[in-house]
Amino acid sequence: MTSGETAPQEPPPAAQEPISTRIRQLTEAVGPTTLATALLIYFGYVATRARFDYFGVSLEMTGLSNQSLLLYGLEVVYVPAALISLGALMVVGVHAAVTRQLARRPDDIANAFLAAGIGLVGLLLIGRALIGMFVEDADTSVSIGTTPLSLAFGPATVVYGVWVHGKNRDRPLLPERLARNGVICVIVLAVAGLFWASTQVAWAYGTGRGEEDAHELARRPEIIIDTKEPIVGLPSGVTQTALGTTGKDPAFAYRYRGFRLLLASGGRLFLVSGTWTLGRDQTIVVPYDNGIRIQLVSQP
Repeated sequence: MTSGETAPQEPPPAAQEPISTRIRQLTEAVGPTTLATALLIYFGYVATRARFDYFGVSLEMTGLSNQSLLLYGLEVVYVPAALISLGALMVVGVHAAVTRQLARRPDDIANAFLAAGIGLVGLLLIGRALIGMFVEDADTSVSIGTTPLSLAFGPATVVYGVWVHGKNRDRPLLPERLARNGVICVIVLAVAGLFWASTQVAWAYGTGRGEEDAHELARRPEIIIDTKEPIVGLPSGVTQTALGTTGKDPAFAYRYRGFRLLLASGGRLFLVSGTWTLGRDQTIVVPYDNGIRIQLVSQP
């Protein structure tokens, strides 16, 4: 290299993206809408499973298609969808208020107490989650969804408190690498906790729907069934009449009254009586083919 030549300058190192930008990119990649949709579909599936399990019918026995399961699930997702939307609005509102407070009074003692309070709430939620996982059991736990929701929001609240403290001091409290790894762990815990909570709440919700169905069975149309072979193990409230040769079709020898349709799927009818009671009556499954003849009678 001659004296008149200048050494080539190395390009400046690329500026590292702040942790907030990385979190935003990760959130966009995960897709909050996709996660909410998956939670709602999963909620509907578990609730539908619990709804039929109340009548002693396993969902695998029904032969319901994925489309039918989705339609059944849509009947029960309105409440959780509303709760998720309200919760998201509340989170957005709280974050807007905190951000405004930090921008209006930077490096203020009140903001430091705010960050400490948020972190303390997160620690309490983590403690509640640990108690629910390692101390409580099915006999002592009376709160559905408390443990998984504490697991989902406890670590996230702690991380948010750390972020508020760093914004108040105008410099991050943790190194970027450590903060990024912590955020990834928090997201994993949040997703696991939300699906766990969905399972518990959806099962309880589906069981409640099953109880409502049992109370309203008498209002459903009565199904009169004519069969060629007798049905064994009739539930209470169902009567059998021998048709003999007096019926319109002598091939059908028995008539049953008092049934209500629970579900028709997979070429079968899942029938219960209008007075079906949990622990006393059973669900009757008959093939829906040429071996039976049905009539529907509306109820007042």
